[in-house]
Amino acid sequence: MQGTRYVYGVEPLAGDDVWAMFEAATEGDEAAARRLLQHDPRLVNAQCWYQLPLHRAVAGGHVGLVALLLEQGADPGQSRYTFHSWDKLLTTARADGQREIESLLVRAMERRFQYSPHFERLRQAIIARNPLQVEAVVRDHPELVRTSDALGNSALHWSVITRQLSLLRRFVEWGTPIDPLRADGHTPVLLAASGATDYWYRETRSPAHPSLRNPAVLVGSLLTLGAEYTLSVAAAMGDLERVEQLLGHDPGLATQLDSARVSPLSRAAKGGYLHIVRLLLDRGADPNRPEECAPEGRALFEACCGNHREVAELLLQRGANPNAEVDSCECCLTIAAVYHGDRAQPLQQLLRDYGAWLPPYRMDAPQLKHALREQTPAVGHAEFLRCVIQHCDAELLTLLLESDPTAVSRLEVGDELTLLQDPVLLEQLLDRGLDPTRPDWLGHTLLDACREQPGHPLPGLFENRRRGAPPPATPR
Repeated sequence: MQGTRYVYGVEPLAGDDVWAMFEAATEGDEAAARRLLQHDPRLVNAQCWYQLPLHRAVAGGHVGLVALLLEQGADPGQSRYTFHSWDKLLTTARADGQREIESLLVRAMERRFQYSPHFERLRQAIIARNPLQVEAVVRDHPELVRTSDALGNSALHWSVITRQLSLLRRFVEWGTPIDPLRADGHTPVLLAASGATDYWYRETRSPAHPSLRNPAVLVGSLLTLGAEYTLSVAAAMGDLERVEQLLGHDPGLATQLDSARVSPLSRAAKGGYLHIVRLLLDRGADPNRPEECAPEGRALFEACCGNHREVAELLLQRGANPNAEVDSCECCLTIAAVYHGDRAQPLQQLLRDYGAWLPPYRMDAPQLKHALREQTPAVGHAEFLRCVIQHCDAELLTLLLESDPTAVSRLEVGDELTLLQDPVLLEQLLDRGLDPTRPDWLGHTLLDACREQPGHPLPGLFENRRRGAPPPATPR
């Protein structure tokens, strides 16, 4: 995060300012938060590990700061995959007995996406795939058709997620808005165009599920019912005529992200629509622009997911980063093999020709050792340290410490350190300066994490050092 450019959301920010903003939120320093927001209002939605400053303010019970951040546009719906979105914030506030904060959050949710805790009745009826039950709930509680759950999903969103075509028209007739934005920015039609899948609901993902398999049918139905036919929806559907029409009215649309913070370029690349990808690139679309879950651009990754070699080649020719990754979803080089096996080899070779390299999380111990000896680009990967540690290999760990004596000071609780249970290796790290009592940015320490694992040797080793006891003998 140090320096002038830090990207975790979709906006490059000054990393030092982001850290200062998180410090102010954690400490409840309203004056510091105001100064930082006056300097750069975008800091209100700065992110680190799925959290925004609002999360730290809620966790600390800082009522005034929570109110300030919400007034300034704090949007936890932008948390990647909505992993720490409004729902978890509300749960945190309730669990801690923070009634004022809970009230602030509920009012913000009602204002932004018509949240109602009573929507759960309608949601359960939709998930049950029981039209009679749905009708009964709507008859008894007609107001629920205009509300949503804690993630902003309306009745139409849930009809798309569960792929129930017959419910779309019914809910529109009952008064459900056609284009409501849920917490992550997806309208029902954009969600359908994205594949009608949801991070938190996975029952319909299986090809064997009896629900509608082709989400394009949902898109067509929603458009017929009056949903807005945006550039992203047209790009995802491969509708060049509509794309050209929209760009003719507003050429700048080609360079903008949609309401879900994804580019039309990525939508077209995912579908393998070479003609639309070329048009958007010609109109100024940047394949490396930060997008949702993709700080280095998403279009090439989406092309690789579909094994669309021609699209990938065009994007690479236009400067796409061959090593771009999507959060928790591999990188361009590896994702193609995940979905397509040996059929992806020509695409993978193309990526290598443009400089793609194997990420450390796909390396075995010998490959990691080679990377350290040769100081390949993989050594600079954010997950390199974690990948070295998880192998629990003495030679590999020695190579790491010899090539980078500062590595120990950068190790965090989440770097798989609890997997390291060899006393000799742990002593080696302690000798090099590992401080198991140093808290991470959330206040967690390695010592506490290891104490939660029965039999982990680190607490005993650390206590022996404090008492001045000799370390265990190194085995021959």
